[in-house]
Amino acid sequence: MSFIVVMAELAPKEGAEDKIIPLAEALVEETLKEEGNIDYKFLKSVKDGTFMFVEQWESVEALSKHMASPHFQLFSKESADLAEGMGIKVLGAEEVNLYE
Repeated sequence: MSFIVVMAELAPKEGAEDKIIPLAEALVEETLKEEGNIDYKFLKSVKDGTFMFVEQWESVEALSKHMASPHFQLFSKESADLAEGMGIKVLGAEEVNLYE
């Protein structure tokens, strides 16, 4: 099975962490309902306090619809002033069965 993997790293501005978390919770909740979404996680690095979205999508089309969705657009708008920056990697992936 092939799919799309997205790793988006968000560095919060000092003092903005507690404002980003509820925005991310709402984004995750709505995104998990989307057609074409396989998985969507919001994580915090124990090393440096950055946040990471780790996502799996059935297709580029599903990812594109997500990025145009009202909840993604709202998160992007509301978190823009709370983050130092965001780095995004989008990868095509294929599942490997290690137990064949």
